[in-house]
Amino acid sequence: MSVRRIAPQQSLAEIAAHQIRDAIVTGAFKLGENISEDRLVAQMGISRTPVRDAMAILSREGLVNVRPKRGSFVFETSLEDLAAICDYRQILETQGVRCALKSDREGFLTTLGDVIAKMDRALAEGDVPEYGQLDSAFHQAAFDHCGNSYLQNSYGLAAGRIAALRANITAPYEARREESMAEHRRMLDLLTRNDLEAYDAALSVHVQRTADVYQKALAEGHLGPDKTISAKASR
Repeated sequence: MSVRRIAPQQSLAEIAAHQIRDAIVTGAFKLGENISEDRLVAQMGISRTPVRDAMAILSREGLVNVRPKRGSFVFETSLEDLAAICDYRQILETQGVRCALKSDREGFLTTLGDVIAKMDRALAEGDVPEYGQLDSAFHQAAFDHCGNSYLQNSYGLAAGRIAALRANITAPYEARREESMAEHRRMLDLLTRNDLEAYDAALSVHVQRTADVYQKALAEGHLGPDKTISAKASR
């Protein structure tokens, strides 16, 4: 008798977690926003159990805070948390690119070139959400090509939070997107020329400017729930 391997199917909880994760990292759900269980049940057409299991998955990823008797909320941030995340990024990315260049230089640089071209198009077309996702893809590329699962997993611990923060600050600051595009082009050029010392300096400037914008967005109320949505949800 001939049999074929059966590919494992995603559970309802995993499917729901994937959709909610996408909503968080693209900024559809704002930081600190209450994620209504009733709304998810109605919109997804599934029972409460897989929704609650999905929240548990996202809680382990640091994207959701589940508060007993209060509900589930998108994670929130602080100046201290922002500083720690930016330090974490810089430490891992400086090593990630070195591993990627050693493990799969051609593939890594090709991926970065493709992403840069798409970022240019998104910027020209004013597609803010797409630009934010491509920004995340640029930095993720080092870990996709590094050939080290431990390094990949380490970056994965904060990748979702970094993407969500990026999505929440991308929309309000058009000038920062232009500046960011120039920084990404420079980083690709330096990696292509294997000038890692200059790349480290460029990444440091890029991350610090991002940290400054995070702080500005936090002070101006962009890193938090939409008050109108929150008010309607509480009724």
